[in-house]
Amino acid sequence: MKKLYTYSTARQRLAEVLEEASREGEVQIRRQDGRVYAVTPVAQSAQSPFANVTGRPVRGVTSKELLRAIREEGWARGARALRSAGTRGATHSRRRTR
Repeated sequence: MKKLYTYSTARQRLAEVLEEASREGEVQIRRQDGRVYAVTPVAQSAQSPFANVTGRPVRGVTSKELLRAIREEGWARGARALRSAGTRGATHSRRRTR
């Protein structure tokens, strides 16, 4: 059953109202003039897609070298995608890496 709070009580216990909405899915608030509003959570807190990814030791490569390689590969993939999409004569300059 949906819990119904008065406006005054909801103001005084906002944290409790929000927790109740998180648990139950919806909480209603009634104003003095009789209008009723529903409070619902927008979304569940999403877990990072990388939460279960573990690192691997890399020897002989600095972080700068690794980042440079990733950037260069990214630019190469982007250029291939543009070529395969047929950019109709548009010119794209490649950004220089340091």
